[in-house]
Amino acid sequence: MIELYYASPSLFGRKVLTVLMEKNLDYEIKTMSFAAGDHKKPEYLKLNPNGQIPTLVDEGNVIYESTAIIEYLEEEYPFPELMPKDSFHRARVRMAEDFCDLHLYQAVGHCMMQKLFHKKELTESDTAPVVSAMKRMEEYLGKKEYLVDHFSLADCAFMPVISTLPHLDLRPLLESFGPMKSYVENVKSRSSFRGADLMAA
Repeated sequence: MIELYYASPSLFGRKVLTVLMEKNLDYEIKTMSFAAGDHKKPEYLKLNPNGQIPTLVDEGNVIYESTAIIEYLEEEYPFPELMPKDSFHRARVRMAEDFCDLHLYQAVGHCMMQKLFHKKELTESDTAPVVSAMKRMEEYLGKKEYLVDHFSLADCAFMPVISTLPHLDLRPLLESFGPMKSYVENVKSRSSFRGADLMAA
């Protein structure tokens, strides 16, 4: 049984949950709490010395860092395939996913902290980095059905953001990107979108 150490509302954790659901794998969530500092406790640090969420344990194999986790899942459980076969499109998947990790998640995470934890109204300076990052994602999408030709790990990385923006009262931001409207409805219809849900646990 796969075990996933997860604390809501981690974007990185929900990315992994999306992949687990997309591959229809059996897993158990080990619920953690950021508020309780579970991710910094000695017993958890033995698994993940970085003290971050998520961590995956599969048959005794411990994997942390969300990108390493989802690539492990893709290699260990290759069906359905979530990576293209050719090198160029595999690189594009990694480019889009890395952009989510390093830029989009940071921008959205800041807004989550302000709105959901500090109970502050978001200002233009809060949301401007999200708008900028979303424009980049729209460039990745272009006129394609998915970010990289067919549904992939890149889409799994983007889905938690799509789920989160309405919780931040930023649904109009999603709707402002014309070519993205049908894409958003498409990925929301997938059963794995439950894994991207803000309160998935």
